[in-house]
Amino acid sequence: MPGSTFISTIGFLALAVTGAMAQTTEYMDPSTGITFQRILKSNYTFGIALPKTFGSDFIGQITSSTSEGWASVSFGGRMINSLLLVVYPDGEKVTASLRVAPEYASPLLFKGGAILKPIPEGTSADVTGFSYTFLCQNCIVEGLTFDGLHPVASLAWATSTNPVTHPSNPSSLLNYHDFYGRFNADIQAASSVKFAEWAALASDVPDFPPAPPGSGNGTIPNAPVRKETYDYIVAGAGAAGIVAAERIAESGASVLLLERGGPSIYSTGGEVTMPWNDTVTIFDVPAIFRHIPSTPGTNAFCADTAAQAACVLGGGTAVNGMIFIRPPQRDFDDFPQGWHWDDVADAAERLYERNTHTLYPSADGEYYDGTIFDIASKSFESNGWTSVDGIEQPDAKHMIFSRGPCGIVNGLRGGPLRTYLPLAQSLKNFKLELHTKVIRAVRTNSTVTGVEVEVSGGRETVNINPGGKVILASGAMSTPRILFNSGIGPTEQIEIVASGNTLVRLPERSAWIDLPVGKRIQDHPLWLTTWNITGDAAQLPIVSEEVLKNPPEEMVEDFSHAIGVFVENDIRMEVFTDITPSLDNVTRYMQVQFYGKTTGQFNMEIFLTHGSTSRGELGITAEGATYHIKNPLMNTEGDREAISTFVEMLLEYSRRPDAAFVWPGPGGANATARDVLTGMHSGIHVVATAPIGTDDGREGGNAVVDLDTRVYGTDNLFVVDASINPSVPTGNTMAITMLVAEKAAEKILAFDTMNAAL
Repeated sequence: MPGSTFISTIGFLALAVTGAMAQTTEYMDPSTGITFQRILKSNYTFGIALPKTFGSDFIGQITSSTSEGWASVSFGGRMINSLLLVVYPDGEKVTASLRVAPEYASPLLFKGGAILKPIPEGTSADVTGFSYTFLCQNCIVEGLTFDGLHPVASLAWATSTNPVTHPSNPSSLLNYHDFYGRFNADIQAASSVKFAEWAALASDVPDFPPAPPGSGNGTIPNAPVRKETYDYIVAGAGAAGIVAAERIAESGASVLLLERGGPSIYSTGGEVTMPWNDTVTIFDVPAIFRHIPSTPGTNAFCADTAAQAACVLGGGTAVNGMIFIRPPQRDFDDFPQGWHWDDVADAAERLYERNTHTLYPSADGEYYDGTIFDIASKSFESNGWTSVDGIEQPDAKHMIFSRGPCGIVNGLRGGPLRTYLPLAQSLKNFKLELHTKVIRAVRTNSTVTGVEVEVSGGRETVNINPGGKVILASGAMSTPRILFNSGIGPTEQIEIVASGNTLVRLPERSAWIDLPVGKRIQDHPLWLTTWNITGDAAQLPIVSEEVLKNPPEEMVEDFSHAIGVFVENDIRMEVFTDITPSLDNVTRYMQVQFYGKTTGQFNMEIFLTHGSTSRGELGITAEGATYHIKNPLMNTEGDREAISTFVEMLLEYSRRPDAAFVWPGPGGANATARDVLTGMHSGIHVVATAPIGTDDGREGGNAVVDLDTRVYGTDNLFVVDASINPSVPTGNTMAITMLVAEKAAEKILAFDTMNAAL
């Protein structure tokens, strides 16, 4: 998600820090006679029954009062790395599966020995909703579920009102949830001597694990061809796609920009407006960007990516924290010759001139809700850190702090949706099409002739004109899917597509292009940490979550004049420094983003950034989702030493007599970095799934695209998004992704000119 700040208040991830939780109560199901400990929500129930002697089995019942969508329960109380039960209707049938989410993304099928057996008397589906009652055998799994050591277990639930992709398929991709919560299940009260009697009601035929797939892709129909053709087709309207499409359209060429999601901000047709202002959507209002995932109707996130990614007009720039970190010159040192800073400085100048960003987003020049910056900045300054202008001094990244540079325009979310897209839409040769998912590039040998798209559940082919180009800009976790589906990438991944369930028509095997797509993926690891403010400053006011959800009239009025808290994102301060571990003498950069919504506390989002040596690998599932074959986070000793050294520095500051903040977590005053560095997450700043370079990947190199961003082995297929960045940048990825797209558009247009001359 280019430029995103990890949205830490969403979904099951947030549930670990919520207050008092709901408690189960006794309920006897009239359909089965089973007595459950049950949680009851407005459109959801979950009940559990256990044997008198705790073991590995239990009985459960999950219901939802919707005829579409899905319902889920986490047996570990969180989404990531917990055993999940996911249930959804398929007509009058019910489909159920057990899953585990290694990242905040559509969870994958559980590979352990757990078995789901339905209890038919308590299982049904109709227009009023669905119910699934089941015996779960071998389902108590160490580290993934509750363990029976305590009489009360912490569980979590989530539901979505949007239908899944394939209701009859137990491994169907899931869209984002609409509602979620956490609850306490009284395990002791759920234990019964009647368990064996109730378990005997279960069918002998399990619902899970599912039967192995049959004939793979089967017969693949031809996708009808549209009459309209274009000089350029750009796949993905995010940070890169909007920029590249607009710049190319300026040349006079006809450009079709395709976006799989729907509108976002109000000016693009977004409809999820605020209850206190019906002329802006939740995407527009900077202060509440963290509410987007949990707001029903936004439908902003992908179901088929290895970590959370936005599938909505604007991509990550429509949902992120709006932080716009101008990349320092050193971020281009890892790029090949022709892409170093001196080569891209002209593109940076064009970008910064057009894409407005600021340290003071309020129109009156004032900064509101500034308690956190005032406290944290004084603390770091007293420890030898320097205040800089985060916009004018992008190369200063050693022991510095700044207010957060943010892309906010006239009090609203900025970025390419406001600074590039309107310019493109004013051109007659430009067309934007929403709700259109690019499945693959259609090609014969090295020549691409168009793209196959999915629209309203059907497939179509859109062709380019003779000499035309297809440009992939779907993001570092979705562009690889398109490449795999186009017969481009490691052979083992293309074979998964060939035998999978996605009905993708691949080129002849002899035309497959073996390139290291997904082999060198990188990301910023992120730790979400909370610190207590000390002394009298702990009483200073901080705008709370409750105030943002139920704003006073004064705040609403201020927003109408582009001033006040609502026109600011919630990142109050940025901190950068570098650490060079003795282990490998490789310099790495740390980034900390400060925010908070509780008086007396603030949060530090700690990132390990440029210089990180950890890498992973991205693959594709039979259902067409990208996933991590190897997680790219923190798998080298040098990275671990660097982040530990930095956190020990923070802890040292917190122990000084004049400390402005203290660590309240495990270890207290004697805490070590190990105590702080728990719960690592993806920063969702993914790069390098299709790196740029001169070392052709077909010949044993690492590069997927050449210096013109053209995919090796093709004549006219290009990639312009964060996939081509060879390494993670020093800061958030929005700015560098837009900059690279600016330069890539220039290269692609020059490529056309050069070929025309030949």
